[in-house]
Amino acid sequence: MYRQKLDRVSPTAIEVLRNHLLRPVEPGVLNANVVIFPVDQGESPATWIYYSGNHNKVDHSDTRLFAGRSMELPVGLEGLSDIDERYFTDIDEFDGVGLVAPLLSRWLAECWWKAGGWSYPVPTLLFVDEFGTMGREVLTEARREA
Repeated sequence: MYRQKLDRVSPTAIEVLRNHLLRPVEPGVLNANVVIFPVDQGESPATWIYYSGNHNKVDHSDTRLFAGRSMELPVGLEGLSDIDERYFTDIDEFDGVGLVAPLLSRWLAECWWKAGGWSYPVPTLLFVDEFGTMGREVLTEARREA
């Protein structure tokens, strides 16, 4: 059921990611991390990207992709909030988040690659929050020097 819902929003995710990947990245960016924050108490998963480098800055008015910039990637996961939250919160009986985290990771990586992300000029990794390396995916082949 969950994968079917993800498949339905894949075209939206691919388009959002394709548009994002076309944006120029500032020279000081050395790498990026995409983080999926899984469902929590009836909320939808959220996907964010974090750019970093040797000299990170914080500037909420600057829309460029600079070292220190973070932003949500609205990949269409809003509709996933209608899944019964007990699936995610009753870990003793059924660990839904433990099952959904790798599924979300694989799905987003696939969308990233279909959007052209394998050739993104910034080394990018994907993680699922709260799971350490669970769901970790290498999203690009790029290597960037300081």
